[in-house]
Amino acid sequence: MAAIYERQKTGFAGSFASDLAALTIGGTLTPLGIVQNVQLSFAQQIARIYDVSNGGSAGAAGGIVPVFYVGGRTQGQGTIARVVGPQSGALCDFYEIMGNVCTPQDLNFTFRGGCELDQSGANTTQAVNFGNAVGAGDSTSVQYTIQACVMTNLGISVGAQDMIVNENVTLMFANMECTDLGAA
Repeated sequence: MAAIYERQKTGFAGSFASDLAALTIGGTLTPLGIVQNVQLSFAQQIARIYDVSNGGSAGAAGGIVPVFYVGGRTQGQGTIARVVGPQSGALCDFYEIMGNVCTPQDLNFTFRGGCELDQSGANTTQAVNFGNAVGAGDSTSVQYTIQACVMTNLGISVGAQDMIVNENVTLMFANMECTDLGAA
C-alpha cells in the first residue's frame, strides 16, 4: 500500500500532556483572571564589527577579515491575553501592581509536561529512545522567571459575533531566568 504524504518514515516516540501550568506574581497566587495566551521574548543586542584597517589582504591573517561580536544589553517583552469574565475580579489589582513603574514585579511561569503516573509511580507512556531525541519519560517541570516586569500597554476588545471581552497586556522586563524543577 502506498503512503499518502510520506516523506520520511516516522516512529511513535511517546506522548505527553502539557496542560498543567501556573502563572504567579512574585511567587504568590494572585488571581489573574482567565488567561488564554502568554508569550515571552528575551533578546540580547549583539553588534558585529569589522576592522576597516584590515581588508583581508594576504598578510599575517592569511586573507581573512576579522569579525568581532560585541554583546550589548538584554531586554524582554511579553504579552498576556485574558478573557474578562467571572474570574476577572482582580484585573484592576493586576493593573495597579504591574503598571507601577516604581515597583516592578517578578512573574513566574511554571510549566509541567508529561503523562500522569500510575499507582506504582511509573509513567503510563513507554519511553522510546531515538538517538538525540528522547520519548516520553517522567513528568518534568520548568519555571521561567521574568524579573523587574512592568506593564507598558493595555488593550481591550470585543467582537459583535461572540461578545467575548478580550484583554491584552504588554509587559517589558529586564531579565529572564530558567529553572529546571525536575520531576513533578
